[in-house]
This record gives sequence, C-alpha cells and structure tokens, in this order.
Amino acid sequence: MLVQMTRDIHTFCRICEAHCGLIATVDGEEIVRLKPDKQHPVSQGYVCVKGLAASDLHTDPDRVNQPLKRIDGQLKPISWEQALDEIGARVRQIRRTHGDRSVGMYSGNPTFFSLQNVLFSTAFLDALGSPNHFASHSIDVNPKFDVSTQIYGLSIMQPIPDFDHTELFICMGSNPMISQMSVLQLTNALDRLKGIERRGGRVVILDPRRTETAARVGEHHAILPGTDVYFLLGMLHVIAHEQQAVDHAALQAVARGTQALCDAAADWAPERCAALTGISASVIRELARAFLAADGACLYMSTGVNMGPFGSLAYWLLQGLHLVAGHLDRKGGLLVPRGAFDAFRLARMLGLGTADAHRTLVHQWHRVAGSFPVAALPEEIDNDHPERIRALFVSAGNPVHSTPGDAMAKAIGKLDLLVCIDLYQSETARHADYILPATDMLERSDFPVSWTMLQDQPHAQYTPAVVPPQHARRPEWRIFSDLAIACGAPILGTSLCNLLPRANRLLRHLGAEVTPDHLLALLLRWGGQVSLSQLKENPQGVALEGNRPGTFLTSRVATADKRVHLDAPRILADLPRLAEMEATLLGRDPDTLLLIGRRQRTSHNSWMHNVRRIPHPNGNVALMHPDDAKHRGIGMDDPIRIWRDDVSVTLPVKLTTDVMAGVLVVPHGWGHQDAGLPHACALGGVNINDILPMDAMEPVSGQSILLAHPVRCARA
Repeated sequence: MLVQMTRDIHTFCRICEAHCGLIATVDGEEIVRLKPDKQHPVSQGYVCVKGLAASDLHTDPDRVNQPLKRIDGQLKPISWEQALDEIGARVRQIRRTHGDRSVGMYSGNPTFFSLQNVLFSTAFLDALGSPNHFASHSIDVNPKFDVSTQIYGLSIMQPIPDFDHTELFICMGSNPMISQMSVLQLTNALDRLKGIERRGGRVVILDPRRTETAARVGEHHAILPGTDVYFLLGMLHVIAHEQQAVDHAALQAVARGTQALCDAAADWAPERCAALTGISASVIRELARAFLAADGACLYMSTGVNMGPFGSLAYWLLQGLHLVAGHLDRKGGLLVPRGAFDAFRLARMLGLGTADAHRTLVHQWHRVAGSFPVAALPEEIDNDHPERIRALFVSAGNPVHSTPGDAMAKAIGKLDLLVCIDLYQSETARHADYILPATDMLERSDFPVSWTMLQDQPHAQYTPAVVPPQHARRPEWRIFSDLAIACGAPILGTSLCNLLPRANRLLRHLGAEVTPDHLLALLLRWGGQVSLSQLKENPQGVALEGNRPGTFLTSRVATADKRVHLDAPRILADLPRLAEMEATLLGRDPDTLLLIGRRQRTSHNSWMHNVRRIPHPNGNVALMHPDDAKHRGIGMDDPIRIWRDDVSVTLPVKLTTDVMAGVLVVPHGWGHQDAGLPHACALGGVNINDILPMDAMEPVSGQSILLAHPVRCARA
C-alpha cells in the first residue's frame, strides 16, 4: 500500500502588490492544494480568488510547455537548443547589419513581480548595448515614476501613506477593495481604510463611480473623469492663497520651487475648479482646510488619475501639497520606507531610475524608470531610420491587446524577429517567430525586490520554488542568460547588470552559474536589515524596521542638493495646458460620454482570463447612468454600440446611479481573439482599447491616456 507523503511550503502570491501569504501543499512534484496562510504576519489569511487560482494557472492545459517556432505560418514545437541557436544567429546578424539599437524589449506587468525577470532581462538588453526598453508602467503609472525622478531624483522614491496614524485619507482614482493599491504594498486595503474610521479618522473617496470601496467605507464625491488635477489646484489655492499657510522661507531648507508650486494655483479658485470637476466649491474648501488642520493627512492617487490627461501635474501637486501643508515625512502623512536593503543607494550607483540622455528616434521621448513609453514602440519599429527596431523580445507582456488601437499589431508585423517569453500564446505571442516557455510563480524562487521600498508594513520574505518546472519550461534567469550568450553579448559592459551574462559564460566552464539566489544574497548585504540565510530559516518572513517620520527630507532625497525640486522645468512647462483643457471640458459636446475603465475582482489585466477556476459572473459589461440611457433610448441589458471617430465596439449595458451622469464605464482586458487562450476567447467581450487613440500621450511622462476620452453611444 502506497502512503502519500505531503508537505506544506510557505510562499506568497505575485499577482499584485499585496503579496499575500500562501501555503502550498505538495505531494512529490505536484501541488495538491493552495490556501491562505492564516498565520502570515502581514496578510493574516487574506487572499483573493486570483491568488488561490495560481495552482490552476500552473496546470492549465493551454500553457506553452516547450519552445515553439513559426514554420510555414504555424507555431510548432522545437528544442531549446534549436531555439537558442536560431534566435542567437538572427540577433547577431541584425546587430552586425543595423547596430545595437536595432534590438528592443517590452516588459509586461508580471515582469516586476519576479526578481529573476527584473534582474536578468535588464542584464540581457543592457549587455546587447540597446537603450530600447519599453515597459507596461507607461500604460498605468508612468506619471508617478517620472515626477519622482524630477523632484526627488529617483523614480523609485515613492512616499507612501502612514495608514496607522493618519487622520484624513483622501483617495482619488482607486478602488482598493477590488485591486488593493498601486505602487504600494498593502494587504487587505479595505480593512486598513476601515481602521482609519475605527480610530476616529476620516476617509474620502473621489471617483466618477460609487465604487465597491466607496460603498463600504468613507464618504464619496463624484468627480468628472480627468479633472482630479483641478481639484488639487483648488485645494492648493485655498491653502496657499486663501489661508496663506505656506511658509516659503522655512521650506527653503528642504525644497526649492515652493513659490512656483503655489503660483500655479493662484488663478484656480474653488469656484473655477468646481465648474470642471463637479465637486462643489464648498466641498473643495472644506477638504483643503481639513487637510491643512489634520494632525497627519494623506492624499492618494492611482490609475484612475495616472491614466488621464494630467497624471504628472496631478502627482506633482499631490506631493507639493503634502510638503507645504507639513504632511511629507511626518507621522500620519507620507513616509518613505527604508526597505530590506538600500535600494536608493544602489540605484544611484548603477544609474537606475535616474534621468538619462536616451531618446526615441522619432519623437525624442525620454525614458522613465529606464523605459521608453510603450505608445512610442510602433513608430520606433515602423520608420525609415537605419537604426529602427528590427528584433523585439516581449517578456511576460501582451502589448497587442493592452495598448490602444491597432498600431501595435501592424508594427510588429514589420519586425524581422519577434520572440515572446510567456506562459501562453497571447494575442502578441501569436505573431511571434519564437515563443519560449517560462515558469510560473510556483516554479521559481522569489523575493519582492520591486516592492521592498513601498511596504506599509515592512517585511522581507523569500520563497523557494514550490515545485520544479513542469515539461520544458525554464526559469527566467536561465532563459535570459542563455539568450545573452547565444546572441553574442559583449564580454565587457558599462554597468553591473550586463556583467551577468559575462559571469555566466565564464562560470559555465567551471560547472557553475550566477543564480538569482546569489544576486539576492548580495543585494541584502547592501545596507540590508536581513540576510538570505535568515529568510530561508524563517519561511513566513522577517519583520523589518517600521516606517519612521523624519528620515527622508534633507537626508535621503536623491537630488544633488538633497532638496525636493518642485521647480522641475518639464512639469512647469505643462501648466498652460490646464487652461486649454478647461475650454475643451466646458465646450464638450453634450451628446458624448466620458469613458473610464474599471477593475474587477476576478480579473487581472489581460492574463488571468484563461484560468477556468475563476468565475466571471459580470463579464464584460458597460455601466451607464439611467438618465444617459433614457436620453439615448437604452434599456437595462441592451446591447450598446460605443464609438469614437470611425471605430466601434458593442457590448451589453447595466444601468446604475452609482455612475456619474455623463460617464460611461467599461472594464479593460477583455475581448480575446486570435490567441491560444480557448477559455478566455469563449468568455467573449470586447477590447475597449480598440477604440482608443494610440497617439494620445500625456506630454510630461509619455503615459498613454486611456480615460476621459469623449465617446458616442447608442442602442445597437
């Protein structure tokens, strides 16, 4: 009689920033069960349905399990050796003929939840000598990274709310109950917001829709999409010009440009802002005064603001408001975590996350957090410049599906070589010359390196691979090391990153390699609070020093003079656009609706729809106010046609007073077609990106503008 011997392995989810603790029960090399870790010191048993479905993703029969090559128009299995040899030969030929810049890479969202991918994909492209890195953060969060680079000196310097002590929390463009929070590691966000109220504090939510979060906590004020910047201007006007509460002389020691910041709000009285935002002047004044008077207050903005027309100006105003009102680097305000290691010092040394001189060929876009805007990628492929991109590597991303319009699909059809490293045959991968199968999060070791400086509750946790890779899947570190060697990466480089391929090439002669664990051990020694051996001995992690006020300003700011640079020229140059947009908003055609997106608890961007375990009871449905529906002769559950210019989509509609009149809400990530995702394709729906303009880019950061576009709508 055979006796099954199972074991429990502590690990954590890597689908979103929350990194909830999980316990995997393993029998041999099979995962028997995945459950919440109720004793996890941070998440304490909290986890969403997507995290629990990671085991189903691991065994999904539609996964890519061995290298594929396009032969006579069909993707067919080949060996790793053949794939690497052929890809390497083609890249070497392209670089010899057209130069290093002819190679590019796109990194999707899951990249930044994998230590291996972050380190080794960067090393791969750097070793090839190309600046052409494009990343998904220019779809949803570029303004935060770009503004922080300009005013603090580093893109990864992102002050986060002190939830345990704040008296007033104002949340804009975020639905934490559904998607937790962005550029912030916070677990069970709804309970943390309720905790503010339990101790007598106040939560205020500004959103065009009464979200699931707004229905459960705080007070809700409907705001017109894309106008959050005017709300912030109105607040600053009250604090700086009506209350005259800004002490510019006292602030000179920690910042420059406070006068320029306040001058920007001089003409934006609450009455003027109310006409644009839909929030009354009295509410703007009351919130501004409450923010100023609170013993600790926080403003927080997320994708609902980032993805609008003024993401950079809004984030600049948000940071400036905290500074001039005394809530930056102060208890109950915004704090800057220390992290498991000194990521700030390491980033400065390597030149990562700083401003650099690289520009795109066509419109001279700059890099943000080391990456060009993804909206600029099609024109960097499809142009007549001799150094245009001819070979593209796509890592854990689906830019054909997740970027506006059809420009991306048309452009990648003009590449000489497209290689996708992925779990699935996505809409992008279906165009590939080669698809290389990567491991999922349960098949690799990991550490949340991208989020260690963004933790509300500082905590370091390492996970081993729960099970070995199935089939011919390979871990990302090995894929990128092998690609670098196959592509003839140069022996000498200019940064620590591109030494990785060189080191692995040399070490292989000795039967060894540089692995992610080797690099993690080194990182944790860089001013670290914990060692890798300690983490391995404590599988649920190690608590780190709590976030402390008074440790950032004048000491850790990364600018040359250690001051906050609120007078950043590129930001100030965008101020005239505020008045231009005011005229557009006030003169908008009343027959149009302003389009916004929304996240769904069972959905995650475009890459979780094929997991059969996750139900989608609401699917791809638009939300509309009953008054807007009545005006157009639309009823509940009717199919509606939504169009902009000459492109349209059709999907069913739900009518609800939770949506502000004049606004149309459509979730993103749906409408899978022409992909090796049979379950996702069967779910139906439409991709709202199909009707959005690819060339709509926020001028400061290059962020794709994906909301607040006026669209027309009628019963189909």
